[in-house]
Amino acid sequence: MTEQFTLSPATAPEYLRDRGLLAAGAGSASASSLGGGVSNRVVRVDLPEESFVLKQPLPNLAVEDDWPADVSRVHNEAAATRAYARIIDSAGLDDVRVPEVLAEDEDAHVVVFSHAPDGAVMWKRELLDGRVDADVARSLGRLLGTVHRRASTDEELRERFADPTPFDQLRVDPYHRTTADRHPEVGEEIRAEAERVLAADRTLVHGDYSPKNVLVDRGTGIRWLLDFEVAHWGDPAFDTAFMLNHLFIKAIHVEGRLDACIDAAGEFWARYEEAAGWDVERDTVRELAVLMLARVDGKSPVEYLDAGEGDLLRGISTRALREGTDTIDGFAGIVEEVAG
Repeated sequence: MTEQFTLSPATAPEYLRDRGLLAAGAGSASASSLGGGVSNRVVRVDLPEESFVLKQPLPNLAVEDDWPADVSRVHNEAAATRAYARIIDSAGLDDVRVPEVLAEDEDAHVVVFSHAPDGAVMWKRELLDGRVDADVARSLGRLLGTVHRRASTDEELRERFADPTPFDQLRVDPYHRTTADRHPEVGEEIRAEAERVLAADRTLVHGDYSPKNVLVDRGTGIRWLLDFEVAHWGDPAFDTAFMLNHLFIKAIHVEGRLDACIDAAGEFWARYEEAAGWDVERDTVRELAVLMLARVDGKSPVEYLDAGEGDLLRGISTRALREGTDTIDGFAGIVEEVAG
């Protein structure tokens, strides 16, 4: 394989055969595109008894604005997936899993993962349907706090994930800098937060810790965490803010589920604090305010919001930035007041 290889449902089965993952005589393989959001080509290949997920990053993300990114980030993702697997195993967390890395191609920039069980459903989908499960939020808070705490003393991980390039290209530039330019009234506050986040040097950060990257298997009770391409060594508050942001956004969007989403956010935060054992609440709230505005007016706006909801989120985030809110409860109070 060469770097010119383009992953697609048509090319994926032969690719697996060339890698020795698919027997030459396996003629019943079928392949389909899984989309991949705005940043990757993702293909699923199915056999009668197993399935594979192949991922290849796009050099320029599929959004309206120009958004280039280094394709080597997929190898960053493979390393972070392995790191999470080790920490989950060593911590004895029996309700969470990550995919297994089955192959990694440095030339074509393709990684092959195991596939989660077919019964697993994206947590984002459940939330948008109004099913707000606080137990999932608790599990994810405990997982994140455990990983952050255990990784923070691991010098090997610190060295491996020291390069901030994926984080800068995929988060700080499209979220912070772009939003600061589009909202000069709070631009100074956003740029200060960007500098703080980039300077942080504390632990392994997932970088995309959100409901779209969590699959919930109701049959087994297992939660599957995916998509580690933005993993880096940095600020734990970015991860906590990223998840809380999605829960608060859905509190605004999903009719009749304001209280349930706010309660889930509180449960997530409580379990995180308990597992991590450190205080990052103020940093989390500042980053949360920035991220909320970025998901309305940055390079990657949330796709399901209507104009009125976008205005509500702008009001919440700019108010939190100007008031310097320091607590999750304080931020939730702003959400409730604006939504009411």
